[in-house]
Amino acid sequence: MRVFAPIALVPMRRFSSIASLLALTLATSCLDLNPNVPACTVSTAPSSLTLSVNSIATVVATAFDCKGNSIARKTISYSSANTAVATITIAGQVIAVGVGQTTVSAIADGKTATIPVTVTPETAASITVNPPSQTLRRGDSRQMSFVAFNAARNPISGVAVRWATGNSSIATISQNGLVTALTAGTVTVTADANNVFGAAQIFVTEPVIGSCTLTPNTFKVTTGASVQPTLALRDTATGTLPLLGRPIAWASDNETVATVTNTGFVTTRRAGRASITASSAEYPAVTCRSAVEAVDPRIVQVVLLPRTGSLRIGIPRSLSVALLDSVGASIPSGRVITWTTNTPTVASVTQAGIVTGIALGTARVIATSEGVADTVSFPVTRIPVTSVTVSPLQVTLQEGGTVQLTPTVTDSAGTVVTDRLVEWLTSDPSRASVSSSGFVRTLVSGSVNIFATSEGRLSQGTSITIQQIPADTIVLAVTGLTVKVGPLNQTAFALTVLDRNGNELRNRNVVVTNSAPGVANVTPSTTNGIVGVFGITPGTAVLRLQVVNANNQNEGKASTMTITVTP
Repeated sequence: MRVFAPIALVPMRRFSSIASLLALTLATSCLDLNPNVPACTVSTAPSSLTLSVNSIATVVATAFDCKGNSIARKTISYSSANTAVATITIAGQVIAVGVGQTTVSAIADGKTATIPVTVTPETAASITVNPPSQTLRRGDSRQMSFVAFNAARNPISGVAVRWATGNSSIATISQNGLVTALTAGTVTVTADANNVFGAAQIFVTEPVIGSCTLTPNTFKVTTGASVQPTLALRDTATGTLPLLGRPIAWASDNETVATVTNTGFVTTRRAGRASITASSAEYPAVTCRSAVEAVDPRIVQVVLLPRTGSLRIGIPRSLSVALLDSVGASIPSGRVITWTTNTPTVASVTQAGIVTGIALGTARVIATSEGVADTVSFPVTRIPVTSVTVSPLQVTLQEGGTVQLTPTVTDSAGTVVTDRLVEWLTSDPSRASVSSSGFVRTLVSGSVNIFATSEGRLSQGTSITIQQIPADTIVLAVTGLTVKVGPLNQTAFALTVLDRNGNELRNRNVVVTNSAPGVANVTPSTTNGIVGVFGITPGTAVLRLQVVNANNQNEGKASTMTITVTP
């Protein structure tokens, strides 16, 4: 039997949602009035909870018998799986303790129902930034902090904020809350947690100047010269300060000796001493000094330039002079300089400093001004050879012919020179020789190239074609020859080839034609002037001897020789 009991009134603030209230109303709408009936199942409302830290929600649990009837006044106990995240009271109130996830359980007669619970960080209602105001010197950094409060004005933890600055040119702030001052001014920094803001004022001031120095502390310059002392500012803790934005007053206590601009550029006017001061316009007590001594620019050193290199015979070279005063500064032009040389046979020098090599050797050049001199030595060398040519480039000669070749040597200035050593080379000494003067004599027919070289420069080769002298006659050592049969009785005879002038010609090819090869065996041709013969059978053979040139053409008159073979 179901008995409908009155619905208990539950305050709305104890429920996290309307769904929780509805579940409670349904659970109490039809209750079994017998609390001793064993519980078969347990249900809870709501089915899950999401709470922020320190918030409270109520869980309503109902026991049912196995027929699905609710059991009124059934004793139900509650527990939490992680009390560090959430706890639950005996009345079913869930209290969020720490961020995380857990489950709470409702138990009746050993039957259990669980609800997953998620606890999120507590929402900030307000934020306070500490310190609320801060004065920083430019370049300094300070750590800011914040405190988040809930609606009850209680401090809460676990809140993340985003830091920001209203003007990043005055000060910046990191997401860890570190403020860095950049330029003088006032800026607001904020800590933002989901559009809940806290703010602090940052006042940036310039560091106080504690001292200054000028470098160099003393300096010496010639009259008319200028120098820029280096100013360094330091704060009261001796830290270096930048000059930018700091007004500095410059002054000279003797402007007839030296003047100074508003940027510290010092110019000397006449010989003497002056004191240059730099003072802070913000802190007039901060003043530093540098002593300047102006001296007349007297020549104490002459430097002849360049100091290295060499001279070429006949090629002018311009020299210059640097004049230095007692402090090593350059003296302006206009001083008289005298140029001389103590090696006039090797080089000459004009009063404009133009030096010209005359002969091989070492030239010494002297520059003098107001009694101060400098000397530089230069080796004098020839202008190097750049090319060698030979003429004629092509020649045709007969064996034994000669020709004189002429070399032309040109230096790097484009001038033909005749004082250079020329050496000669032949590509084939067996065909042609060449003397140290370029006189070529041909030996045997063929082609040969002749070269000239000077200072490592090689000419283009002269091509010489050597032709054979035409043969005219063949002179035999004997007019007839008798030989016996058999190779062991072999003999030979000599011949000489002559030109039309009666000069002997060597290495000519002489072809031997045998009228009776069955009678005698002879050498078919010879270039050394020897013909071998031995008898084969008794009889007579007539040999015809003819000079044949390289084109296999008969050359000159033929000669004959009679060979008689005996048993």
